[in-house]
Amino acid sequence: MGDYRTRRLIWVLLAAAVMGVLIYPVRMRMLVSPPAYQLYRAVEALPKNKLLIVSCSWEAGTKGENAPQTEAILRHAFQRGLPVAIFGLNYAAGPMLAGDIAAQVAPEYGRKYGRDWVNWGYRTGGSQMVAGLARDIPGTIRQDVNKTPVDKIPVMRGVNNIKDVSMIIEITPSLTVPIFIRYLYGVYRTPIGYACTGVMAPEAFPYLDSGQLVGMLKGLTGAAEYETLIGHPAKGMAGMGPQSFAHLVVIAIILLGNILYLRERARSRRP
Repeated sequence: MGDYRTRRLIWVLLAAAVMGVLIYPVRMRMLVSPPAYQLYRAVEALPKNKLLIVSCSWEAGTKGENAPQTEAILRHAFQRGLPVAIFGLNYAAGPMLAGDIAAQVAPEYGRKYGRDWVNWGYRTGGSQMVAGLARDIPGTIRQDVNKTPVDKIPVMRGVNNIKDVSMIIEITPSLTVPIFIRYLYGVYRTPIGYACTGVMAPEAFPYLDSGQLVGMLKGLTGAAEYETLIGHPAKGMAGMGPQSFAHLVVIAIILLGNILYLRERARSRRP
């Protein structure tokens, strides 16, 4: 019974911490990590005459982390006037959710669908599709989500193969980025950026340290860092308060548990 009460108290404390910061927001100061800054600098240096591909291989289950990352990256691209193509590998919902975000953000910068950005939709085939994309983009993609042939879309004019692409940014909760590294960076040296959920970040550091990734966003923190860099706080920064206070509660509970344990052990050793 005591263990049940303890667990219930922990959940109540966590809920109170999160709800308190949601009701009374706390302004957080973000310290930008090198991986996020590297990705920002890489996008900042992209030429405006080449296509930026944003691969949105995520779904509703990781929307809390991947959606703010997607919005921050698209906002940066639209700020700079970069031509953008959205598509997805793993989940059919990803390009649709990213397309909704782009449709909301693009008008703020005077960007229009077809002229400044396009949504290719969900694409099956995995590594074979990516390899085909490198050789023949119109032949591999064929049409956008509106069933319009890509060679009829203004933003796709002059885009034939991977040489006409400035960078690919993979936003995903899965380890799909090695496909792009193997077939695009490894063969054509196409720059690859990565935005992942927090639990996937440790597996990507070898690619980042070796230079096979130009930069990386780590979970919600990465989104907040990127929002700080582009000067537009949004959902990433809004989520940092509740997340940080929940972490503080967990740390305090761990410290309290260890103090009580050490005190009890010392008491049991007394004669």
